[in-house]
Amino acid sequence: MRHIMNRILHRIIFTLLLVFGFIGSSYFFNFYLSELAATERESFLLGKAWEITNKLTAEELVGQTIHIAIPSKTVDPIALEEIKNTKPGGIILFGKNLGKKEEILSLTTNLQKVAVSENLPPFLISTDQEGGRVFRVQDGVTAYPGAMAVGQTGNENWGKVVGFVTSFELRNIGINFLFAPVLDINNNPFNPVINTRSFGSDITRVSNVGVAYEQGARLGGALPVIKHFPGHGDTNVDSHLGLPIIKKSLTELEALELVPFRKAIESGAEAVMTAHIVYPLIDEKYPATLSKKILTGILREKFKFDGIIITDAMEMHAISKNYEKEKPGVLAILAGANIVLLTSWGETARRFKEQLLTAYNDGEFDYKDKNGNQKNILKDAVYKQIRKKIELGLYNSESTNPEVFTENQNLKEYLETKETERQNQFKNYENAGFHLKEITSDSIRAFPEDYATDKNTKSNSMQFVKNLHLKKSLTDVPTGNVKNISKFVSSKDVSNFLFDSSSEKEILTIVALAKKYPNKQFVVFHGGTPFVQLPQLKNIRYILSFSLTSHSWAAMGEKYLDGKVIPKAELILLPKEGKTPTLGAFPQGI
Repeated sequence: MRHIMNRILHRIIFTLLLVFGFIGSSYFFNFYLSELAATERESFLLGKAWEITNKLTAEELVGQTIHIAIPSKTVDPIALEEIKNTKPGGIILFGKNLGKKEEILSLTTNLQKVAVSENLPPFLISTDQEGGRVFRVQDGVTAYPGAMAVGQTGNENWGKVVGFVTSFELRNIGINFLFAPVLDINNNPFNPVINTRSFGSDITRVSNVGVAYEQGARLGGALPVIKHFPGHGDTNVDSHLGLPIIKKSLTELEALELVPFRKAIESGAEAVMTAHIVYPLIDEKYPATLSKKILTGILREKFKFDGIIITDAMEMHAISKNYEKEKPGVLAILAGANIVLLTSWGETARRFKEQLLTAYNDGEFDYKDKNGNQKNILKDAVYKQIRKKIELGLYNSESTNPEVFTENQNLKEYLETKETERQNQFKNYENAGFHLKEITSDSIRAFPEDYATDKNTKSNSMQFVKNLHLKKSLTDVPTGNVKNISKFVSSKDVSNFLFDSSSEKEILTIVALAKKYPNKQFVVFHGGTPFVQLPQLKNIRYILSFSLTSHSWAAMGEKYLDGKVIPKAELILLPKEGKTPTLGAFPQGI
């Protein structure tokens, strides 16, 4: 009997070994095929990108490294002339270019048609769509709250959702280059330019939620850009107006500012925007944008970043007022940048093209690699951009070199599969309302401590709010006129006075009332930046949204009424006597 049982047991073990061996071998075989396909795609991309690059004239090569702006919502005669003259690699769009989504799609489609008619590679078409305060496209893209609001949730999944949906919707209207996310840690509350554009004041929120945003955006179809390397958070100077200086060593930067950038790069980030900031303990002469020590020494060599490096706008005063005579476009390419970003056209574009073309013809970009082969830095920069355009699927049946799309079946199927996956993921998010309500609700915070209302909140509150979305969300809360507020002061039925604000001036007006009527509780729903004076009195509490979207205003009212605890904001805010920073020369930011 025991002999029979042993035989049965051996057969079971043998069968299991066969099954698991088959599963294991199938897995490794499929993995092998996948790797083989990836290697073949890599070989094709390498060869094809260099083939296209090598066919470009000197003027076309130089043009590819320059991205410019255009003046209107159409490809007007000025835009057409600029494209013919500069032969740019891309176009950046601002609010003045962006109308209804149909207008935007018409503009981006016509821009790509011009690229074909001028025999240029497809354009990278970019915009700043950070959410919240920097929200260029007003129609056709979901209005999520800004980075700081999303960062306050601490939820990586929300970061990935916001990144994916924003990227997908931009790509759907022809914008394929997304200047977000901001990975600067806003640990300096006096920062006038980063402010609420950051995911937070601490490493964890920016590294987790901000990096998740980049991952989601990369899957969404547009190419996301992490910015502003190596960190713009710890400055009180707006680089649009002046030249910021951060006196930190590389060791200090690696302990804070560089942490989110390193994590994003290790997770596969493919594009980085530079900061116009001098770090004198690393490079005492040049800001990061023009510094070979930073862009090549740190970003390329130390961090092993092999993607696209794009400068911040070169017209910003940090560059234009301090380095104009030193050929900043040439310095940027020599430092390691691949794209020189201009937010204008005309004389500025002509000047940058001329300095780059002269340097190219004079051999300033020539070098020898470690094997002694003759190379050219500017050509290397163009190759990276061309390759990325192929990987993004911008070379298609309607572009210049349409054969690229069908020439390699492996790549064609790979891109089609990715597109199908994107479409399916977008539908899933769409069916869930893009999680807009949940994300916005999760982002609401209180100050100076956790805050919760009770079951009598509706009956003992009186609202004096102006914002219609907030007013509507405060369902059944009676409305009063602030001019007649004294009439309600003696009422025992009203204990909470509700106000809204979007500026420090409005806050201080409400604080004055709170001081005048200390027997009443004042609740301030603040939608603007939290980096303002928020005076702390016993009878005043703040509910913060960090964002001025309609959903953010509504969410504050809903959170007030639902009785659940609103967590305290996790931020480094202004000290008691700190001077409120302005929002810089360009509060819309870049």
